Amino acid sequence: MILLLDIGNTRVKWAQLLEGALTPQQSLLHRDVPVEEWTRQLFRERFRPQRLLVANVAGAAMETTIRGEAQRLWQLTPEFAVSQAYACEVTNAYPQPTSLGVDRWLTLIAAHHLAPGWACIIDAGTALTIDGLDAAGLHLGGLIIPGSRMMMDALLDGTGDIARKAREYSSVASGNIAEKGVFANDTARAVASGAFYALAAAADRAVVDLARRAGGDAPRVYLTGGDAEQLKRAMTSAAEIVPDLVLRGLAVTAGHA
Repeated sequence: MILLLDIGNTRVKWAQLLEGALTPQQSLLHRDVPVEEWTRQLFRERFRPQRLLVANVAGAAMETTIRGEAQRLWQLTPEFAVSQAYACEVTNAYPQPTSLGVDRWLTLIAAHHLAPGWACIIDAGTALTIDGLDAAGLHLGGLIIPGSRMMMDALLDGTGDIARKAREYSSVASGNIAEKGVFANDTARAVASGAFYALAAAADRAVVDLARRAGGDAPRVYLTGGDAEQLKRAMTSAAEIVPDLVLRGLAVTAGHA
């Protein structure tokens, strides 16, 4: 069994690769959670993987923790994915390949192997990233935008009257902002809607640009990340939600090691 970990800025997602099949993704919160608490849930004796493949964008301290726990419990050295110039039939657009976030790199690999063709990959997490991929597996570059929570926090931290009138924005943000359309009739929902529709507009614009580059053919649009459902409701472009896109990319690399 191969254990796959996708460590983001807020959550850890994982799945097992069993005889070439990926088990359903599971996740837990690590941000602002004591290390001993979330590692106790993640590192379990019963897993006993033969390999541990990791995508980590949460920094060096997180890598040290993962290495230590894997060695302590399983006597196993984790394999940390690194963005490359070329791998698994995908070519990185960045002149310095390792400067592309490894999560973005793996979603490109996953998208190309799900269905080769033009694709727009949108990861709606702490930050929102948008990447373009052509039919030959060439990465066309991308965008990085503050995620919905960062947008709302920045607005509320930088204002007085809006912040006072939107004290309940956190509960509103978790609701369906697209239910009543773009225009909100209270400040809390206006803040949440503004964030999601701004992100949706950027995503839709990227899809239009990619379609133009593809000669008018509509690209496949893949959505992943914690805000994927909300973003899909706000977008006009048709999109497919693939919650475990990073893990799927790791699974592909497992066969190319």
